[in-house]
Amino acid sequence: MLGSDSNNDTSPSVAEGVEFPVHVLAINAMGLHLLDYLELDDLVPLCEAAGRWSFLCVIAPLRLHRGTGSPVNPIAIV
Repeated sequence: MLGSDSNNDTSPSVAEGVEFPVHVLAINAMGLHLLDYLELDDLVPLCEAAGRWSFLCVIAPLRLHRGTGSPVNPIAIV
């Protein structure tokens, strides 16, 4: 899994003929799941208050037939 608080690719692309090279490489060639535009700001104060910085993160995407992307519901399990 590869996650970022923005798009994982640069824009405009620097790879000639490939609009989203990280997406092409990560998904097609490596089988990685990509998470774009993560909003982690609310997570920091919760971790500080609990004194914990590690947890199991479960990502629950929508089940879309032949879908290539969906909103997800991240669940942190401590």
